[in-house]
Amino acid sequence: MYLESLYLKDFRNYRETHIEFSQDTNLIYGKNGRGKTNLIEAVYLLSTSKSFRHVSDRKITRWGCDGYITRGTLETKDGKYSLGLQYKGNKKLFSVNGTPEQKLSNIIGYVYCVLFSFEDISLITGPPVIRRSFLDLILSTTDSLYFGQLRLYVRLVRQKNSYLKGKARVEPDLIEVWNEQLVKSGSYIIQRRIALIQYMNERIREAVPVIIHFTEPPEIRYSTNCAGDSAGQVRVVDDIESSFLNALSSNMKTEIDGRQSIVGPHRDDFIFCDSHHEVRYFGSTGEARLASIMLKMVQAAYYTDVKNIQPILLVDDILPELDAVNRESVLSLFGKENQILVTAIERKQLPEIFSCDRVFHIFEDGTVR
Repeated sequence: MYLESLYLKDFRNYRETHIEFSQDTNLIYGKNGRGKTNLIEAVYLLSTSKSFRHVSDRKITRWGCDGYITRGTLETKDGKYSLGLQYKGNKKLFSVNGTPEQKLSNIIGYVYCVLFSFEDISLITGPPVIRRSFLDLILSTTDSLYFGQLRLYVRLVRQKNSYLKGKARVEPDLIEVWNEQLVKSGSYIIQRRIALIQYMNERIREAVPVIIHFTEPPEIRYSTNCAGDSAGQVRVVDDIESSFLNALSSNMKTEIDGRQSIVGPHRDDFIFCDSHHEVRYFGSTGEARLASIMLKMVQAAYYTDVKNIQPILLVDDILPELDAVNRESVLSLFGKENQILVTAIERKQLPEIFSCDRVFHIFEDGTVR
């Protein structure tokens, strides 16, 4: 899979631009503030329909305009596709080969990309919601059932919380009805997340000999409050359902008193540990950075193993923070079969071993040549 071309109109600082990429390695360089990350953001939008910067579409739109267009031509093993995303009148309009698509679920899965960004360190040091979102992104884009169950579960939690907060007198029988529904969808979410964590640990063990900073393989541990003490092991759904239901029942009074749902995969987390400590609390910034990069490497490998797709790698300004040795180690992990879009302030920031097939320079006026 690779992105053949990208067209933008009124997107961020770009009035209108068209770029044709190499199917191998593409370098986008230029001074800070000229729009390197904006190009990466546009590709990411085609993959997920959302900005990784967590901003509204209004803020993505170029100043003074009423909307934007981003369109990409994608070459895959199944053929060529033209994907379009237009924001206008506070609405997003999607299209595939010029045909409008109404459902987001019909768009997800055309473009598989993995973003490596400066903010990735929050996967290790940030709050649990960031790590849950990371797992959900991977699983939602590879498993349509997971995507559906996750949307259902989120809707049920919101309904339950609304009831808990809005009623002076809460009926336990009604809470039990919600809990039974939450267990059905939530158990599948937990099971799939645990299986993904096990896969991640296997792939991290393979990568550690290359990342010299870690003398022993780190381990990811899934933490849940609703699947029993053996949550680190993949179990049949019925076992998770039983543990989940018991946890909801034993915490019902606490949820009613606190007016919120506190048990379930919407409160789960995962912990990244080396042989001695949890990296989030005791690791150095360098360890946290390398740990986050390994997580993204595993995401790319998962897409390849599960979907038989070589995802596009979007490498946005993560290399300058690494020392020279680990910079080369990280780059050596990037698959030769993947298309890579990498940003840098200057060409010399990249080691010579990282040869670029096409180079784009962003000028002060936003033109790309």
